[in-house]
Amino acid sequence: MAKEKLEAKTRWFVYISHFLSAWGDRMWSFGVGIFLVQLEPVSLRLVAIYGFANGGSILLLGAIVGDWVDKTARLSAAKWTLVIQNMSVCLCSVLVYFVFQYHAEIKEVWPEQGLADLSYAVIIVISIIGNLASEGRKIAVERDWVVVICGQDKDLLASMTSFLRTIDLTTLILAPVVTGQIIAFTVIGYGALFIAAWNLVSVVIEYIFVLKVYEKVPALRAVKNKDRKAVDKGPSDKESPLMDEGEEQITVNEDLEAASSPPQQIKQTQNLDETSLKTEQAIKTLTPSDEPEDTNCSGNCASCLRKVFKSFIILYRGWSTYMKYNVAFAGLGLSMLYMTVLGFDNITTGYAISQGVSESILGFLMAAGAIVGILGTIVYPRMRKRIGLERTGLFGILSQILILTLCVAAVWAPGSPFDLLYDSRVPKGEIITSNQCENMSIIITNQTLNNSTGTNRTNLGYQVSSDFNLANQSAVCNGTEEGTSTGPGSYISISLLMGGIIGARFGLWIADLTITQLFLEAVVERERGIVNGVQSSLNQCADMIKFLMVIVAPDPEVFGILILISFAFICLGWLFYAKYSRSARGHLFHFEKVAACFDSKKALPVIDITKTETESIRSR
Repeated sequence: MAKEKLEAKTRWFVYISHFLSAWGDRMWSFGVGIFLVQLEPVSLRLVAIYGFANGGSILLLGAIVGDWVDKTARLSAAKWTLVIQNMSVCLCSVLVYFVFQYHAEIKEVWPEQGLADLSYAVIIVISIIGNLASEGRKIAVERDWVVVICGQDKDLLASMTSFLRTIDLTTLILAPVVTGQIIAFTVIGYGALFIAAWNLVSVVIEYIFVLKVYEKVPALRAVKNKDRKAVDKGPSDKESPLMDEGEEQITVNEDLEAASSPPQQIKQTQNLDETSLKTEQAIKTLTPSDEPEDTNCSGNCASCLRKVFKSFIILYRGWSTYMKYNVAFAGLGLSMLYMTVLGFDNITTGYAISQGVSESILGFLMAAGAIVGILGTIVYPRMRKRIGLERTGLFGILSQILILTLCVAAVWAPGSPFDLLYDSRVPKGEIITSNQCENMSIIITNQTLNNSTGTNRTNLGYQVSSDFNLANQSAVCNGTEEGTSTGPGSYISISLLMGGIIGARFGLWIADLTITQLFLEAVVERERGIVNGVQSSLNQCADMIKFLMVIVAPDPEVFGILILISFAFICLGWLFYAKYSRSARGHLFHFEKVAACFDSKKALPVIDITKTETESIRSR
């Protein structure tokens, strides 16, 4: 009985620590998009640069972080990733506050806003460091500690995995709502300080719980034994500088089987965790193994470069392995779904704010999108059982396309800023004074003009001149009173856009779960690592291309072009999946059955009721 209480207490230490970490991550991921778009409200370029740099850093440095976690003692890896993650967010949030507070002064320090641009770059770099540390913490705790804590108890592993996923989904819904209210009803700089304070308090509590879990579970003090060859050749763990004090010299077998559980989502999550660990072995089989080991500087540099470009190596050398499976076309379809601005990321956040959507409403919209996506995961297993796995994928992507037609309609709906000739009407860099705006009211999101003082006090925490710069900014000639701040003339366009994005989450999650299960069922065990590695690289590259498109066309007036391109890529994804479905099932739709219903020449079979009744009486 005491043992059961101890195990329950230890599990709750893990749950609370994970909740605090996930909540902080969700708050920052939602807040950083708002902060960046408010720093440069006339363009989405700064937000796109952040997304592109963050995706590129994970693509290039993710393998190095994972390798470092594998080679580092468990407690050291958990502590360092925890501290770096939270302290990076704290430092970044404080820097955001000071940039907002002294924004006008910072812009004037160096020519051409040099210091302001440097501040933006520092914010992005520190944020990326925090994101890499967050990835390292997930690898260290969620994919290693949890398995060791559960030992050989598969039911316990399934239970903990399910509960951790529930925590993730809960924070995905609630954290944007809370963060949106804080930013909307206070000065935005104070919102950044709140996030900094949360992470500062959170790191202390998480650190204490991590230590308690480490003390309660002796197996966590065991030496990792993933690369026996390295252990045999290398120095002993007792001599390793990464060894924590008191860490025992215990060798345990960590090759545990994935837990099986009736819920489909838990099953797939554990299988994906298992296959992701095999990617490390897969890359070794694709890279030359006959190269002599070199311990000098050049050998270390070559090894580091191989890790940096590991994703591209997997993509290049594993392409033939990937494409030999019929399910590869379904995977290509999935990667096309990443090449879209029609999702709840920082790009959508920035565009919505530029169209007059408040941070408060935006938080609720993101929560609604998460709830619709969760409904998709609930419907998925029932739909798969009734109509089959391949048809479920067809339905998922097709329903996503149908709902996203609302987003296409939003491009030309009332209130849309879509205007390909805006650059010729308002030249970039031109200063428009109040005397030139006789029949024009300038739309400035979240700004309140103060005519008595000649300045504009914004919720950013700084002042801007009333003779503001109209570079890339929307202007509407509606003859409203001069000096007043308005939103767009109509909210129909942004409402259609957000409604389409929210509704499309249902089909998106169904398609994602379907294609994930197709890969799990079709790919042989020895090739799961490399195939999933190729798929992950394709998804990440498509996501980076999306951010690159926004960098090239960052203005809200041309966002409609990005919507149309995104819709086209999603349709292309459906075509890729349809090609796989046809090759797997032999047909796409039962057109012959549909044609038979409308063929009047074919008479329906006539049943002789009298004869049937007579035969029934005789049988009795």
